[in-house]
Amino acid sequence: MKHLIVGPDNHGVTAYALSLAQATGADVIREDTFTDQPLPDEPIHVTFTDYLFGSTPQEAVDKLLARVGERELSVSFHDIPQVEEGTDRFARRADAYRRLHARAQLTGTNSAHEAQFFDGDAAVIHLPVPVIASAFDPEPGTVGVLGFVYPGKGHEDLVAALPDKRLRFLGSVSAGHEKWAQELVRTAGKVELTGWLDDAAMAREMGRIEVPVCAHRHFSASGSLMTWLGAGRNVLATDSDYTREIDAWLPGRITLVADGAWREAVEAFEPKVMDPPEYGWADVARGWEDAWRSTGLL
Repeated sequence: MKHLIVGPDNHGVTAYALSLAQATGADVIREDTFTDQPLPDEPIHVTFTDYLFGSTPQEAVDKLLARVGERELSVSFHDIPQVEEGTDRFARRADAYRRLHARAQLTGTNSAHEAQFFDGDAAVIHLPVPVIASAFDPEPGTVGVLGFVYPGKGHEDLVAALPDKRLRFLGSVSAGHEKWAQELVRTAGKVELTGWLDDAAMAREMGRIEVPVCAHRHFSASGSLMTWLGAGRNVLATDSDYTREIDAWLPGRITLVADGAWREAVEAFEPKVMDPPEYGWADVARGWEDAWRSTGLL
């Protein structure tokens, strides 16, 4: 089976695809942007989010299916449509994703919550928990959010709820949201945008945070949450189907926060450090290999 990997190296979905290929020892067809070059005559695995493959969801699926042709197809789905995106956008994306799912011999998602989009007809293989060597040295009054900064990830909710806290957003502003981020900082009390951090700097800055937070309004799967857990931190996270799923899978590490309850949760939070969960790329690889074998793709 060949892995067709599309997108820039620093994109989260592309990075997942590259790591999965490495962990499974797969042969890779690598493209920064999607092309129409012929594929080898064998099963194809694709790590899919629509905007890496086309200018619209329908175009992305049309182009991918035309290129795959009659070959057997395995798809790891990411950024699965959610109704919270808005009625029109959800309908456009949902139709495209379901069409691709119907064509594939195997569909995989990162959570049971996401698999429900396909009526449960998908292999559930959780995101890996990376082991992060982060020195635990929290600075009092600091509240931290990890990863790309963009609307809907809860930054605005924390700014509104915690004007007296030191809010530290560890990561780059997503392209196209620079003005939004500048306005967020201008209207806030104590906010720091660190910008891009390499792995060593990110680990160091994570250790300085007293209250790690994942405040996404609409969870489906979260590399940011897994990174906090990989540093052995306990985390405040928005109460959702996804975070309840992860809390049940990895108990004792997440405190679920109801809508509008950030201040109370932060005030009651007691930071601690523990051994990170033992679930890495080798486990993810085994999950995919088992799924491929069960469908005759491996």
